[in-house]
Amino acid sequence: MRRNRILYALGISAFIIILGYALLRELDRNQAQISNSISGVITATPAAGAGIVKTDNAYLLLFEPGSSYPVATKVINPFLPPTTFFIGQEDASKPLKGPFRLLILSDKDGNPDNPARGEVIGALTPPLELGTEAFEYLLDRPFRGYPKELMEARRNDPETNISGTVDVSPKFKDLVALGDRLVIMLFDPELARPVAFRILENIQFPLDFRIGSADAMPGAQLKGPFSLRILTDKNNQPFESAPGELIVRSAEALPLGSKGLSFILDQEYRR
Repeated sequence: MRRNRILYALGISAFIIILGYALLRELDRNQAQISNSISGVITATPAAGAGIVKTDNAYLLLFEPGSSYPVATKVINPFLPPTTFFIGQEDASKPLKGPFRLLILSDKDGNPDNPARGEVIGALTPPLELGTEAFEYLLDRPFRGYPKELMEARRNDPETNISGTVDVSPKFKDLVALGDRLVIMLFDPELARPVAFRILENIQFPLDFRIGSADAMPGAQLKGPFSLRILTDKNNQPFESAPGELIVRSAEALPLGSKGLSFILDQEYRR
């Protein structure tokens, strides 16, 4: 009988030790998660929250200051504010060294790059250090696109653009008039339609150009490669040719990041 009591006591002691060890491991894991992430609660103003339903996604994005693409992304589903959040090293594909700027938006159609009715977004935060806790993020405006400063950073990022110079063949210089616009388009070879579009006003040749992710059509996610077309426009109708308009097409499909390209407008644009 005494032996059974001893075995029983040893069993209870072992269980307590194992449980205590597991609790310590979990506390260490939680502490590591906190120290390597930004955490807090997502709230919404009454106007913004009115469009959110439980089946919506919440996209959490971390950006390095000055960068145009997130280094960490997390999706919360189902989402209905107020809700707590963590985002950090576990959501990144490379080691993170802060600080980082946080952006959160709701999503209804599975495409966070495509604004849809009822989707909302908050402000791009000031830089936050990993380990920041109890941060309140407020969704307070309709989602109509990413913040302007992110789009400007994306526009200036060589890796998300195709860039170079364009000039006019001496043979056709007299066809370029004051007030002409320059239209730059990227075509997806598989879809056979433009996926990015940019128009330059008050052009003078030769000129530098770039086109890329910041110029994508709504809902388009640029991966490439792409066919590039550059043309002059006299009638505000890029897909309808007018007398005196010129065009040049890339000889091959170009990946994003292509730079130092040189094109000559040397054909009349006819459709």
